[in-house]
Amino acid sequence: MKKILCPVDFSNASKNGVDFAGNLAAQLMAHLTLVYVRPTIWPEAVQLAEEAAQSTEEITEDLKLLSDQLEKEFGITCGVQAVPTTDTIETSISRIGADFDLIVTGTNGADDFFQLVFGSHSYNVILHAMCPVLLIPDNCSYKPIKEIAYAFDPHTNPIFLVEQLRTFAASLGASVKVLHVLEGEKSEANDKKMEHLSQVVMARTYKDIPWSFEGLYGDDVAWTLEHFTVSHKIDALALSYHHRTLMDMLFRQNVIKRISMTAQFPVFTFWR
Repeated sequence: MKKILCPVDFSNASKNGVDFAGNLAAQLMAHLTLVYVRPTIWPEAVQLAEEAAQSTEEITEDLKLLSDQLEKEFGITCGVQAVPTTDTIETSISRIGADFDLIVTGTNGADDFFQLVFGSHSYNVILHAMCPVLLIPDNCSYKPIKEIAYAFDPHTNPIFLVEQLRTFAASLGASVKVLHVLEGEKSEANDKKMEHLSQVVMARTYKDIPWSFEGLYGDDVAWTLEHFTVSHKIDALALSYHHRTLMDMLFRQNVIKRISMTAQFPVFTFWR
């Protein structure tokens, strides 16, 4: 991964994401680009009233100062973009991100009821992104990612999507632990299902990085994944996104949406 995009709005969550992106770019020897998106007609434009008083040139200057600091601190190359748009913030970031290997974005989860219902900006970036997205919660300090947990569900995501995860893990020299949460009681029959799935999964993994499998039991999938990640001190949780049917959206738990708003650790999302 040689090209990283990091959205900036100068909030505390954004600044934390920038710091993480700078550290990651240094570790990967990647080029970092900071982007500031200025919506002009969407509701976000009202929320950015203070920034709206600044010209694009002034914002670019602020970005350049931040870029210079990052280059000196992390020994990386860093470019900037200030983009006025009539699209939503997440649509613009996702479109720009199509030319990058990874989007690293800070997030403060669900700020209010509207975001809780309709999804945070970060979650909506995931929905539209054409490259992997790494979410960095605002209270998550940088540390090297050496162990990644990958949540896999063969029922809702029958294709074992790993190529982008493999690239990310290999670049970091990280191991991957595949997790499957079975919504049911622990029993001999369910243990056999877990064992069979483990054999299937491990037969399909790549051999160039360390892989392992662990089955979990829990009725609340999102909580179970978060609890495992925190209690086992996993460095990041990987979630593969797939386009959900209307029935899925109405009746199945949207794990990515919940975790993107509540996680206290980096969340790597990908879809192909």
